[in-house]
Amino acid sequence: MVFAALVLCAGIVIGDSLTIFFPVKQFDLGFNVSSALNFAAALSLGPLWGAIIAIAGSTLNDLLEKRAPIKMIVNASNYGLQTFIAGWIYYSFANPQLSPLDGKHNFVIMLIAAAAASITQSVVLITVVSLAIGADFFTLWRKTTLSMVVEFLAMPTLGALYPVLAHQNPLALVLMIIPLVGPYLAFRNYYKLQQETRETFELLADLLDKRDVYTSEHSQRVTKLVEKILNQFPDLPSAQRETIIAAARIHDLGKIAISDAVLLKPGRLTEEEFEAIKQHPIESSEILGRLTPYREIALIARHHHERWDGTGYPDGLAGEQIPFGARVIAVADTYDAMTSNRSYRRARSHEEAIAEIRRCAGTQFDPVVVEAFLRAVGANEPVPAHTPATTVQPSIVDS
Repeated sequence: MVFAALVLCAGIVIGDSLTIFFPVKQFDLGFNVSSALNFAAALSLGPLWGAIIAIAGSTLNDLLEKRAPIKMIVNASNYGLQTFIAGWIYYSFANPQLSPLDGKHNFVIMLIAAAAASITQSVVLITVVSLAIGADFFTLWRKTTLSMVVEFLAMPTLGALYPVLAHQNPLALVLMIIPLVGPYLAFRNYYKLQQETRETFELLADLLDKRDVYTSEHSQRVTKLVEKILNQFPDLPSAQRETIIAAARIHDLGKIAISDAVLLKPGRLTEEEFEAIKQHPIESSEILGRLTPYREIALIARHHHERWDGTGYPDGLAGEQIPFGARVIAVADTYDAMTSNRSYRRARSHEEAIAEIRRCAGTQFDPVVVEAFLRAVGANEPVPAHTPATTVQPSIVDS
């Protein structure tokens, strides 16, 4: 028992340090096998000793990682509680003389214990995080659902095997951990590649903005305004929010395919030049769409010049046919364009830009997004119920 306890404790320390990241729609979904090893300790050693080993492993890892004392306390309490609950359920209702995989009864109790441990860990962590950042508990719960599912699947898969293998040799835990190193390295490299790709796209967007002194940092300003607008939609899923923000940052990437003679022309464009400019959303989507993680971003970038009334481009989408993210970026993009100096005109004032966007609600812009924009910038006057079809459309050069 002592040797098995030491092996499990070492495994928990190693498992804590090997966090696998799953890139999911611009999210970092972190997962490690420590919970499964805690579950193995509960099934192998019982609720009390299992909890002690879980706490010891968590504390040792936190000391090695030099984490803050409050984090050490939270982690140790969480590990200890989930392990104790899992062990208590299993040893109270299953036959501890048999393995978790020996018979239907033990197997079902093992699954119930794993579910209870997973739920306990999630409740503790979400409660702590919600109190720390002032977020809604149930909103955070929805955001972490996928992580809970992955964890629940890993618990019985790994945790229930160890008592069976340990009966032959306690060192069997090594056989369970070694295969995890390969996936860890693969997912870590994939995650790193995705981060570097995103940073490269953002750098290209910034360099593109710098081609013209009048549009310098345009993408960054649009992104900040998009974030403010999205804050007015508290029920928006985090994955969708992050995708829209990422799209805002690189929405004009396709302008890299437009010549300086057209893009930097100090005056109004000819009809042919205007048609060339109108290709930039298509170019953006083709550049981004070649990478699987960016296909949703590519769709938003393609349609950020569509109009609510269907007279936009490149595809003439109307109303809710236009992706929500594209509708948000359209408002932020136009506001920044109107309030920035250009070679052929002075910037409009904040009040003038607000008035223009309000008048364009229902024709150029989604009225709901305009309402959110007005709240975000502190202009709370209501949007007109009916907007004339003759409202002025800001020049494409502006945005």
